[in-house]
Amino acid sequence: MNGISKGYSDGPFGQVHWRICGERGDAPDLLCLHPAPFSGLAFTAIMPFLAKDRRVIAPDFPGHGGSDPFRHDASVKNYAEAMQSLIHDLSGDRPVDLLGFHTGCLVACELGLLAPGLVRSLVLIDVPAFDAATRSAHLLSSAAPPDFSADMSSLAPAWERGIARRIESQGMERSFEMFVEQLRHGEAMNAGFHAGFSYPVEDRLAANSHPVSIIATQSMLLEPSRRAASLIPGAKLIERLDITRAVLDEAADPIADEVLANLPD
Repeated sequence: MNGISKGYSDGPFGQVHWRICGERGDAPDLLCLHPAPFSGLAFTAIMPFLAKDRRVIAPDFPGHGGSDPFRHDASVKNYAEAMQSLIHDLSGDRPVDLLGFHTGCLVACELGLLAPGLVRSLVLIDVPAFDAATRSAHLLSSAAPPDFSADMSSLAPAWERGIARRIESQGMERSFEMFVEQLRHGEAMNAGFHAGFSYPVEDRLAANSHPVSIIATQSMLLEPSRRAASLIPGAKLIERLDITRAVLDEAADPIADEVLANLPD
């Protein structure tokens, strides 16, 4: 799989599964933090493009992908605590750069606050910095445990996220892979949505003190990403309105170039 290896680290909430691409060198490790309700699998297409001169690590949050099961009402702080432990295990005391996508952006911000000495910089792609009213509405509609039944229609939301929205740009094989990945933790599969839509973005993003670059593509998160740039002190906003879909797959090469160009020297 494009030079990607896999393994596990022990953490505060059980074992965390991870993928690694590239060799550790002079550049800090790049920790890739994934969107809900998926896993580090979301980064497999872009990891080789990012690993040109550094080691790239894509873990699965607790209760996601190959990591141990976790609670359905998880918090962004829980995920950040697990990532703090992972950094100690894989990168030691050497600070890392963080790359967040969707929900992973919030985990990156919280990790920077939780363990500032372990983080050098953040690059955030398409940040879900919704206002409080929008977060509350999404919390009600998206974050509850799924109501699985013998009726196939109970899988419709997962099919829409994994297949219907992806098949044109990513093909059936990749789309099916993402469809299956989100189902692995059953009734806890929406925990990442609960974490993201419960997160007080205004207070937490405003507390950031690390260098932050925000890459905003032409997506439903364009305006929330612009809002994030206004909330985070000193944030740099890069708008890539030419990228309209499959950010980590179809657009992997140009997005990786943008990410690497905005990491500190």
